[in-house]
Amino acid sequence: MYGIVLEGGGARGAYQVGVWKALKELGVEYSGVAGTSVGAINGAMMVQGDLERAIELWSGLTPSQVVKLDEEAAPGDTVGLLHAVKTLFRDGGMDVTPLRRLLDRCLDERRIRRSGMVFGLMTISLPDFNPLRLYQEDIPEGKMVDYLLASASLPVFRRQRVDGRAFLDGGVYDSLPISLLTGKGFKKIIAVRLTRKGLPKWKRDEGIDITVIKPGESLGAILDFSGEKAKKNIRLGYYDALRLLKGYKGSRYCIEVDYDEDYFFAMLLRIEEGRFKELADRLGLPGSVPRRRIILEKLVPLAIELLGLPYNASYQDLVIALLERAAERAGIERFNIYRYDQLYDEVVKRRRPAGGHIKTSLPRILQGNEIVLRAMGDQVLDEITDVLLVP
Repeated sequence: MYGIVLEGGGARGAYQVGVWKALKELGVEYSGVAGTSVGAINGAMMVQGDLERAIELWSGLTPSQVVKLDEEAAPGDTVGLLHAVKTLFRDGGMDVTPLRRLLDRCLDERRIRRSGMVFGLMTISLPDFNPLRLYQEDIPEGKMVDYLLASASLPVFRRQRVDGRAFLDGGVYDSLPISLLTGKGFKKIIAVRLTRKGLPKWKRDEGIDITVIKPGESLGAILDFSGEKAKKNIRLGYYDALRLLKGYKGSRYCIEVDYDEDYFFAMLLRIEEGRFKELADRLGLPGSVPRRRIILEKLVPLAIELLGLPYNASYQDLVIALLERAAERAGIERFNIYRYDQLYDEVVKRRRPAGGHIKTSLPRILQGNEIVLRAMGDQVLDEITDVLLVP
């Protein structure tokens, strides 16, 4: 059985619901959940086992369901939210009474306690700034929502008080409380990040297997509580989780690849002679050097650098990255699962060749200059893509 750990991150938390959806579809079973801030709230929903309700909640979310706005503000009014931010210092923070009402409607404390699962959250007590790691058995009956709000008490929110004690968002100390589950004996952890950074507050133990699912792009502002943004982040979480857990290739698309590294190595070398000479001419590369050397010593390292791939990227990594870039520029829907040949064919069908822009836009004296080629990264990648991906 897995333990699930959910990071804090405000409105970005919709991403975790998408990951949850993927876990459920893949039949991944878990017996413990821990989280901080919005991760604690989503974690309570996971323990409750109500995925559809969580999706519905996030998809229909508006700022007015999280913080109290001016009466004249529309339910989804971002301007009203900005006004609330401006007045937070005057009023001691944003009023999250609407969020409390929402949690009271959506969470069933009795179901959570009867689930048989481990559930923990992270918060900080004030004024001593003492970090508190709390399990459901530490939380008094009837106080679950209070402590969830205590865990999610962002600095811009009014201080949450429970039985006279004030609390601060647990993310200030530990936004990804893995220790809450390892402390209960969990050896297999799925940690769901809301940022792309490394693991905070955690030193890897040899006996703990941690699978980290994290977004490949920014999830937006921490206070962007809008249904449309949430829907996109749910989809991002869903496909990011599928990509990692199912072993799909790509960073933005999910691509099933049946070919090995030798296939992609051969693909790079099988460029037709005439097209290679045309490309070498466009990039100002020396025609006297053997074709294979130009490809492996010039084109491949240049493309890897321009794409931002690690220095040890494989030939498969390179071709997939070029394919994804071409697919995105061609407007091909990314939220789908593609076979490699399927996506390749779709790119070929839609792609418009670069057409030799580099040769015509650079004086001959500058052609082949690596500094210039790097500065013209997009155009260079377009030219390389033309000969590598388009038959």
